[in-house]
Amino acid sequence: MANLVYKRVSTDQQSTARQDLVLAEAGIEDPVVFEEEPGTSTRSSARSSASC
Repeated sequence: MANLVYKRVSTDQQSTARQDLVLAEAGIEDPVVFEEEPGTSTRSSARSSASC
C-alpha cells in the first residue's frame, strides 16, 4: 500500500524540511509526494482583504 503525502509551504522562503522530519519520525518510508509550489495558493490571507 502506498503512503500518499501532501506537502505544502506558504512562501518560497519556507521549506518542507519539518514535514519531511515528521514523516521520517512516523516511519513513513518512500511516500508518494504531492507538492504545491510555494506561494501558489489561491486563497488570500485575511490581512490582504479589503475589509481590514
